[in-house]
This record gives sequence, C-alpha cells and structure tokens, in this order.
Amino acid sequence: MMNYVLQITLQSPLTSASGEGRVGLVDRDIASDDLGLPILPGRRLKGLWREAYRDVTDAWGACYQTSTPASKIFGESGKSPGDREVALYVGNAELVEASSLKPWLEYLQHQNIRKILREDVVQHFSTVRAQTAIDRQTGVAQEDTLRLTRTLRPGLVFRAPVQFTLHPDKELLNALAISAAALQYMGTARTRGLGKVCCRLIESDGSNQECDLTEKVLNQNSLPSIMVSQSPKTSRKQTSNTSLSHSGIPTHLLRYRLTLTAPVVIPATEGDSNTVVTRQDIPGSNVWGAAAWHYLHQPNHTPDDQAFRNVFLEGKLRFLTAYPEAHDSIQRLLPIPHSIRQFKDSRMLTLVDLVEAQDEDSKKRPKKRLERRYAKLDKGVVESQSVRTERNYHHARVSKDRRIGRALGADVSAGGAFFQYEAIQTGETFQGVVLGSESDLKDLQKWLKGTNLIRLGRSRSAQYGEAAFEWVDAKGPQQLKGCVEWDGFIGQLGHSVPNLGNCLIVTTLSQLLVVNDNGHPDSCFPKQELAKLLSLNADDLKLLRSYTRTELVGGYNAHLRLPRQQWPAIAAGSVFVFELKQELKEIDKKRLVELEYDGLGLRKGEGYGRIAINRFKLTNTMETQLDDPNNQDSPPVPGGSEIPACVQALLKEIARTRCLAEMQQGAMNIATIRGAIQEIPSNALLGRLRFFLQQDVPIDTLNDLRRQAKEGLTNCRITLRSGMPWFPRSTTLYDLFKIAWSAPETLTESLIRTQIEALVEDDVDESYANTRKTLIDELKGDSKEMCQVFLNHLLTSLYRKRRT
Repeated sequence: MMNYVLQITLQSPLTSASGEGRVGLVDRDIASDDLGLPILPGRRLKGLWREAYRDVTDAWGACYQTSTPASKIFGESGKSPGDREVALYVGNAELVEASSLKPWLEYLQHQNIRKILREDVVQHFSTVRAQTAIDRQTGVAQEDTLRLTRTLRPGLVFRAPVQFTLHPDKELLNALAISAAALQYMGTARTRGLGKVCCRLIESDGSNQECDLTEKVLNQNSLPSIMVSQSPKTSRKQTSNTSLSHSGIPTHLLRYRLTLTAPVVIPATEGDSNTVVTRQDIPGSNVWGAAAWHYLHQPNHTPDDQAFRNVFLEGKLRFLTAYPEAHDSIQRLLPIPHSIRQFKDSRMLTLVDLVEAQDEDSKKRPKKRLERRYAKLDKGVVESQSVRTERNYHHARVSKDRRIGRALGADVSAGGAFFQYEAIQTGETFQGVVLGSESDLKDLQKWLKGTNLIRLGRSRSAQYGEAAFEWVDAKGPQQLKGCVEWDGFIGQLGHSVPNLGNCLIVTTLSQLLVVNDNGHPDSCFPKQELAKLLSLNADDLKLLRSYTRTELVGGYNAHLRLPRQQWPAIAAGSVFVFELKQELKEIDKKRLVELEYDGLGLRKGEGYGRIAINRFKLTNTMETQLDDPNNQDSPPVPGGSEIPACVQALLKEIARTRCLAEMQQGAMNIATIRGAIQEIPSNALLGRLRFFLQQDVPIDTLNDLRRQAKEGLTNCRITLRSGMPWFPRSTTLYDLFKIAWSAPETLTESLIRTQIEALVEDDVDESYANTRKTLIDELKGDSKEMCQVFLNHLLTSLYRKRRT
C-alpha cells in the first residue's frame, strides 16, 4: 500500500498564525501543539493547495488542456470531495523529526520531571520580529503600532499526511503533484517577504524507498494529463444477503475503543455564529454513520440490501455513546448524575447526593454542580476525569476575488469570516459499545474487519476527525449481564436491580428524546411510556423530585447534505425520583433489567434513551480526580538511554539560551548590587570597549591601551560575595576582558556544565553520560559569543549606572 505526504520546506521565515498572542511577549504567535512543536494546520494546507490547483488549471486552460475542476478533488463547503469518489484528506504538517522528538519532550516536560518548558521548545524553532507603522509625512514610527510577530526559522521541513478514500489514479497524482509545486507561499505577510516555501508530493511504499512525484512530473517534456478519470459506480444489484432475524431487546454487546489521532469536532448547539463548540463525547450516531459508510464501500454492498436496512435503518444494532475511557483502567466513564453536588464552602472536593436524606446542616450549606462531566461510579465512589479540548482559529477567504487572500469580515458580501473551532485534543481515548443480537454483532465485526481508522465529526477531510478504531472484546460478542453501562462493563451485577423500597430512581445515561401527546418534540420525562413498559398505570408513579438539564440535539445528515432537526432533549445524567403506590411494594426485577437493556424514547439505535434504575448510591463523599498530575508516576526514559541527534540539538540550544539569559541577568546584577563595583570608567572608555567588542579586535589591542586608560580599567574592581557561582569572586574590568578574549571557556565552563547537567541526567548509564559530555564540549565552542553578550550587557549596565 502506497503512502503519500505533502512535504513543505521553509525557504524564508514563516508565520503560521495561531490566532492568539501573549501580552508583553508576542502579539502574533505561531501554531504549535501541546509540546511546543510547530505545526502547519491541515485546513490551511488544503485551502492553499486548492488555490494552487486552480492557478494550474487556469494555465492548462490557456494551453487548451482539459482538467478536472477543483471541487471534484478538494470538495466544496458542506460536501464530500468528489461525492466520495476521490476523497482527499490532509492532516496537520509536522516536523520530519517530530516522531523522535515527541516521546522525549513528553518525558522532559512531565509534571514530575519539568526539565524543559513548552516555551523553550517554541523558542528553539522560531524567532520574534518587531515591526511598526511609519508616518508617511514625518517618517517616524506612529504611536501604539509596535507589533511583535513570531516566525518559524527557514530550513525547517514539515510533512503532512495525504490519504485517499479510493486508490488514486495517475492523473489525480499528476494534478496534485503539479499543484504542490505551484504552492510557493503560505502564512501571514506572504507579500512582505515571509512564507516562501517549496512543496513536494512524496510517494512511499512503507519502506525507506520514496519517490518525489512533483519532481518526476516537472521533469517531463510535455504537459501531463490532469483530467481525473471517473471512478466506476458501485453496483446497485441486490445481493444474496439474507434478512437478519429481528430481536426487540438486545442480548449481546461488543465494546470498541476510539483513540483520537487528530483533533475531533463534534458540534454542539452552544456557541455563537463564529464559534463551534464541541461535545466532550462521541455520539453513537457518528459511529453508526461511520459503520454504515464502511459497509457500503465494500464490494457488492448497496443500500438496498436487506441486511443494511435491518441493521442500520431499523435499529437492530444500538450504537451507544462513546464516553471517555479511564486513565487507570479500560473502564468506560459515565455522566455524573446531576443530583450529586459539591459544597461551595469546602476547599475539599466534598460531595453530597440530593436524592438521599440530608441533615439540616447539609441542607443549609450552598452547593454547586460538579465542573467535570464524567467519572467512574463503581461502588458508590466518584472518580472524575476531564476531557482535554483546544481552540483553533480559522478564516474563510474571499469567495469571489481570488486575489484577496484573507477574510474581509462578515459585513462584506462574500467577504469570508473569522471563526474558531473547539476540538477534542489528539490522544484522548473513548470507549463505546454496540448492542444487538449475537449474529448481528458478528456480522458487524466481519463488515468492519481491517478498519483501523474512521473519520468523525466536522471538517474531517482536513486536520480534524481522524480516530483509531479497535474492538475491546477480542473473543467476540459478550452476553448482556447486569446493568450494561453503570458498572463500566467490568463488574457483573447479575439480573437483579437494587431495591430501594417504594422509590424508583431513574438516571439517564445518555440524552433522552421524547415526543408529547401531540407528537411534537418535548423535554418532559415519558412517565406514561415508563409505566406502560412496567405494566403499570401512570397514576402508580408519582414524581417526587428531579435533577435535570435540558439541551438541544442536532446534527448533520451527510447523505442528504442537510442539517438534522434540532430536538429538545433531557441531558445525560438527569435523575428522576418516583414514588410507587403503597400497594406496589415491588416490581418484577426482570422487567426492570429488560427496560435498562432496551431504553426509553426515540432513536435508540443511535444510542439515545439509555437509563439505569436504582443503580447508584453515594458511599464516599470525596471526589477523586483520575487525571490529577500530582498523583501520576514519573515516566521512564523513552527509548532506553540513546538520545536522538534532533533531541541533542534541542537540548544544546535550550542550554545555550539559558546560559545567555543567566549571563545577561548577571551583568545587570553587577551594576545594581550595592558595593559590587567600584570606580566605574568614563563613558568614553566604556564606549571604546564596546567598539572593541563590535569589531572583535584581538587581545593585543587591549594591551596597547595608554596607561591612563589601562589604569581606569584596572581600578574598576568587581567584587561579588554570592549569587553568581560561575563568576569570579573578585576581578577587575581589565582582567575580565582579557579572560573573555583569551580564555572564554574559563568564564563559562561552570555555567555550561550546570545547565547541561540540569537537562541531561547522569545516573542512567555510560552512554547517557557520554551524551552529556558531548553536549558540554560542543557548547564550549560558543563560549566566546556568550562572553561578548555578557560584556555588552555589562557595559550597558555600567553606562546607565554612571548616568544615574
């Protein structure tokens, strides 16, 4: 199987703006991941690639050559590329050495290690530029116009994964290869000297053999064809699949795991017109749609198959919501019941369940809802865990005039807009389950065999929506026992439901969709449906109290390319407490278990309507956070003791930066510490020394100074009692300059060794110690430059002190 990547080599500084800035540090920052490694977002790459392809097709048209429209390859807004015939996915572009850097950065930046910071990594790959606006009449800088922009260093090489739904033909690869060559500028300020790049489409067979398709096409003596051939239509012939037996209540389950390999955006109904807020779980409807898509893209499978209609359209399989998976186990987390609250006046994470009887003191104390949504709820203990999200900024370019490469604002007709996506971060793991009959689940496993990646959510053709898919149950479908969700698929409670007297406590484990008596969507609990399923009258159930939230459920129908109707829904975690009539002391527990298996409300096949009855009782009043960094163990050294060359270069640059910062701070301290320096030379002599540093004159020039000037330097004595271990306790300005010129290592050796040893441990093994020694020796080569920086700052500090 061939793999394809878009390789981008920076030929000038580039600003791939993140849309954010840091007050006092930088006004326009670059896009980077959590570790500080720079990235080029996939959505921007795909948009720029599309514009480059349109430029190519314009040139091909002038040469009377036919070409495929850009929408056929790259798709249109709200539509699948080429109607899923030549679907193209472009991921984020990462550094070529990112795979080697990431495990080491995760280790070095761990909470318990903290040898380097994210800002150290960002500074290693970037520089900061200052710019201002000039008044045309006066020729001076305008007030309040100074801006600091961070830019990536030229020479960096990025690679973005390119994936196809179907195997690409030669013409499609020609089109993409040529348009990659036409993509020569990206990022902000690309008309002012920034953002020049060299792009190439690379083909690889999975080994070390690579082929540069762009160079191959450009070296041809004639114009290559870029008219993409039409893919053959999938046969609509009825297959011999037999109708699967229908079963109303599920009997078996299959667990699956989703590990996000790219950020995922599952749009919620919150936010404003320019902000897309994501859900913090994966709805069953998304997995249901992905499974149906994979079924239809197999040979001889059509929507007319009876198996397809029974399993995917008639709800024989129940695709439950994929909730986060616990960090410390393979257990699936669940929504925290809304009846569980936290005391506001307590510094500890003290909890109380409002369903249970409370003393007078607890009733008076103010309470609030828990900040987190999901937790392990085994044995009455709440062990919560957060879902990491991120915000990415995007802008829609002008749709009519291609010469304008930016958004003009929503108030301009077809002028594009600035918007942002909230997304679940890469690496988050979710676990879900599919319910159904044993035969249906085995067929589902067969249809999804070999499916390792699925795409979910919005903008899944670029940058977002990729997740690794795997089955948790290696032995196949498991028989349903006990309450499916409440015990996280781990403990088995049997076929009994806990008896809480004449109370019936219903907790929703997913969103609940119902309609009222007139057939309209409603957010009221379906008491009549519950009573009917339990063979009771509605009057037999009296609602005592409830702890609920309501929300809107929407979505998008990819097949019809239309948004789905928004339904008011009862939120997951809502709790309803019903009182049974006195004569109804007990309900058939088997019927209660079947109700838990089947659920309530509408669209059960998409995971809605899951409930638990009398399943949870709070026994521990303290909330435990599974992802508390203070409780995490220190990670082992990645990959043994061998440090890759790219990591060594990063550590060396960080140590060098820290040495320079400490020496600059030391120069300022010498001038500010009282009594540290005596008899500061004249301004003229200080200026002459600065000139020596700028011209890098030899040491003989210092020896040739006149006696009066030399005495001025020798009389300037610097005495430090503490605070700078690397600096001599007592010296003169003359001797300091002689050391910096003749033997700079003697001034910086102690500081360099301290910084390297702080980054590279010395208690691992011999090869690790050799690496540390190599870094120290290499960094000593920069001693002269460090000394010059130190002396420059010292002269500046002395000049300022003399003026004051």
